[in-house]
Amino acid sequence: MAKVLTYRRLTDDVVAAPNQNSAIPANYHWQPTREFRLKADLVYGGSWLFAQGYCRIKLHVRNRQVFRQAAGRGYFVYGNHTQPFGDVFTPMRVNQSRRVYTLAAAANLSVPILGRLVPYGGGVLVPHHLHQLRDFNAEIRRLIQAKHVVMIYPEAHVWPYYTGIRPFEAGAFHYPVELDAPVFVTTMTYQKRHWRRKPRRILYVDGPFWPDCELPIKLRQEALAGQVKKTMVARASLSNAEYIQYQQKEGTCP
Repeated sequence: MAKVLTYRRLTDDVVAAPNQNSAIPANYHWQPTREFRLKADLVYGGSWLFAQGYCRIKLHVRNRQVFRQAAGRGYFVYGNHTQPFGDVFTPMRVNQSRRVYTLAAAANLSVPILGRLVPYGGGVLVPHHLHQLRDFNAEIRRLIQAKHVVMIYPEAHVWPYYTGIRPFEAGAFHYPVELDAPVFVTTMTYQKRHWRRKPRRILYVDGPFWPDCELPIKLRQEALAGQVKKTMVARASLSNAEYIQYQQKEGTCP
C-alpha cells in the first residue's frame, strides 16, 4: 500500500527542513572569494563523482543530447521537484560537461551535516531581502556569461515521487528572458516495476526553448513558462506508478 501524504494547497511544503524559516545573513555575498572557490572545487568535485555513480545506477535519462544545441553558451534548466536527495545530484549527472549551479532556499542550510556544504556544492541561495537582489542578480548573470548551467525547480517545494506538475509562477523565468538564454526542461517520471514496489525513475530532457523577443517582457516570461509547463505535463503523463499517494485535506482549495 502506498504511503500517504496530505496537503492543503498544491503550493504547500510537505517536507520541512529542521529550520524552515532559516534566512541567509543580511551581509551575505554571492561573488565567491578565492578561498571559497578552492573549497567549492573540492566539494563540487566530490559531489560530481558521487552523482555519476549514484545516478548511473538509480536513474535512466532520455534525450540528453539536446543539450548540444546550447554549445558555447550558458543555459537554464527547469525541472519538476520530486526527489529530496536525487534532485541535488541529478543535474550534475545530466549536464556532465558543465558546472551546474542550483537555486536553493536558505532552509537547506539547516539540514544536518550536508546543509553547510550547499553553497560549496553549487547551491545559489535565494535572497530574502530586497537589498540583496542586486548581488544575487549579478551572480546569476556571471554564471550564464561564464557558460555554466543554472538549475531551477520552479515548483519551489519538493514533493517526493509526485507524478503531476504543480503550479509555478511566470516570474521564475525572469532570468532567461533578461539574459536571452536558452531554456531546457527535465521531467522526472516514475514507471512500474514487476519485481519491486519502488518505481523506476526515468528523466526526460527537452528543449531548447527561447524567449520570444517580439513579445513585451512580461508576456515573454508567460510564454516561456507556458512552454515549460506544457512540456512537463506531457512528460509527467508517462508516469504509471504511484509510490506515494497525495491526498488533499477536506474543506480546502488547491
